[in-house]
Amino acid sequence: MTQSYRTLNDALLHNAAEFGGAAALLLPRGTRSHGLSGESINWNDLAEWVTFLAAELTGRMTPGERLIHVVSNSVDDVLIALACQAAGIVEIPVDAEGGEDYVDSCRRRVDARWFDGNAKRDLIDRAKHRRIHFAGPNIGVLPSVAPKDDALILWTSGTSGEPKGVVLSHESLLANALAKLDAVGQRRTDRRLTVLSIAHAYARTCDLNTWLLSGCTLAITRGFQGWQEWARDVTPTLCNTVPSLADRIIDGGVMPRTLRILGCGGAAMSGEQFAHWRDHGVTVIQGYGLTEAGPVVASQSPEDSIAGRVGRFVTGWEYRLGGVDLPKNVPGQESMNSGFGRHVDGEGRLFVRGRHVMSRYWDDAESTSRRVDRDGWLDTGDVVRVCQSSGQLEILGRCDDRIILSNGHSVDPGAVERRISGVIGLQTAVLVAGADGRSLELWVEADDDRFSQSELRSALIGLPAWEQPGSIHFFQIPDSVRDRVFNRKGAVRRGEMLRFLRSPEL
Repeated sequence: MTQSYRTLNDALLHNAAEFGGAAALLLPRGTRSHGLSGESINWNDLAEWVTFLAAELTGRMTPGERLIHVVSNSVDDVLIALACQAAGIVEIPVDAEGGEDYVDSCRRRVDARWFDGNAKRDLIDRAKHRRIHFAGPNIGVLPSVAPKDDALILWTSGTSGEPKGVVLSHESLLANALAKLDAVGQRRTDRRLTVLSIAHAYARTCDLNTWLLSGCTLAITRGFQGWQEWARDVTPTLCNTVPSLADRIIDGGVMPRTLRILGCGGAAMSGEQFAHWRDHGVTVIQGYGLTEAGPVVASQSPEDSIAGRVGRFVTGWEYRLGGVDLPKNVPGQESMNSGFGRHVDGEGRLFVRGRHVMSRYWDDAESTSRRVDRDGWLDTGDVVRVCQSSGQLEILGRCDDRIILSNGHSVDPGAVERRISGVIGLQTAVLVAGADGRSLELWVEADDDRFSQSELRSALIGLPAWEQPGSIHFFQIPDSVRDRVFNRKGAVRRGEMLRFLRSPEL
């Protein structure tokens, strides 16, 4: 059935037709706004709500127009997202946690209709009025939406420091969600708890869109506090996180026995974290992607969940590695051009091509042409290794992270840092070039009560001499600079970290 869908809205309508009385979206306790009440809204009522909202939107805007709004992971945000899909309106969500300056910057970058909280509530209230008084065919005919039409603009960091809009089509969103669902199957009986912002690609595809395709039940909240408030009552079977949030849950969060699969993206989960979740009976699914790819490029499956890898290429991708002339087909999947792929053992800069790729950067043809060539190859900017035995990817680092020593050796600092990430008590590790340009220095932030230098040295055994740090320095990162040197997902901003290590603040 999913193969006949043209857009994700088709999946919503299918769910309403096939199992309309089943719970689709769980509601916060005491919800009374817009006529919603009770513990949940079923698929039939959800589809009806979305249809009336879409009709209200088409009375105010024309298909292809853009709607920008702030997203805090509310039920209203879900309704607006689904209604935009149905009405052919290009949704531009902005993460509320980015702050006012970030929101203003996004608004300046794009020509779009601004909907603040009051405007969204008014829109939903008017849809409620339509639903009560104009049920049935009187709502009018919604516009036809083509798969290649623009559907969504998501924000990613630009090289200039300003946010950059990534334009994704209905076709891209559907293809990527189907591919993720193919890698990590979901059941209609699953209960998914969303704690990451649906203003970003990871949760938008791997939470919201796979929910629509699977027909399971969704509860939506935000962050650790949201997890604490919802996890016990929702009894989730599925959840996606980032490593920093996964750490907080392990250290003192609610741990529902029902949780079956924990997705982890945005940054690598340490071996220690991986083992902790496994000890709780939870299968960790790691993956790899970028907003410009929809975002999922690779994903583990429950059957091949291992630390230090991010899975195989998901359905629909071709790939090639920098320095290789001919594209390599996805292992075990049919190529777009010929035959079947095979496992290819290689290492290099990763380029991918497929229906998942973004349409363009918003209003930035120059950046688009630098990122996607005329043949449709997207430059990920990442260096990867494809394991011959498993077909899984190992992320070796960003292309611009590599350290070129004066003796001619090239060192990937990320690979060394990941190698030692499982050392107990290690909080942060940063490998940098020494002052002489020939050696390496390792900067370590650690929990003194748990950290062992001998364990760290043992973890470094086996590296070639030129990858061994000549010196190890211990440091503490002040709270005042943490937001500068780590991104929202907890990964190190290498450039900012290097500036901090060279600054008087240290």
